[in-house]
Amino acid sequence: MASLKSGSQSLSRPARIAISAFVAFHLFAIVAWCIPLESPLTARCREWVRPYMVWVGLFQKWDMFAPDPSKLNNYLTATVVYADGRASVWNFPRMAEMGIFEKYRKERYRKYANDNLRLDGFAALWPDAARYIARANNRPGNPPTRVDLVRHWSLVPPPGSSAVESDAPWSHFTFFRYSVAPGDLQ
Repeated sequence: MASLKSGSQSLSRPARIAISAFVAFHLFAIVAWCIPLESPLTARCREWVRPYMVWVGLFQKWDMFAPDPSKLNNYLTATVVYADGRASVWNFPRMAEMGIFEKYRKERYRKYANDNLRLDGFAALWPDAARYIARANNRPGNPPTRVDLVRHWSLVPPPGSSAVESDAPWSHFTFFRYSVAPGDLQ
């Protein structure tokens, strides 16, 4: 028992205060960020903790679950057209097609594509995404000349309906077409 007491005494009072303040701030930030309540006070608190939450990667929102969860199953692809006219499909990460460890590593990229990039409000990101895909698919002697970003979606049937999600029809739409310039591939 003496060793436990001496171990806790090894931290100075200022260090214990700093650790306690950090834990208190961290708990406050998580609660302020994740509470499913929209009010001027929560909006102000979220804006205050936003830099910290983004920096540590804890910016999950509960709107995935409530009050109105998404009714859309969606993913993105890119069609890469090469100088010789051939085309290939480049896939953004899809969680259903990955193992557990790969899901953990690539979830942010899925969120980037499915939750942000596909939306018209993020159109400013589209040229950069297309240039990245062109560079990732550059083939010596047969460079990409065009990248098309494509949305794919189907509606998720409501709970309790007799419809099965796998039977829902899929739609797709090319929402951005980018002509690749030679300078984009460097």
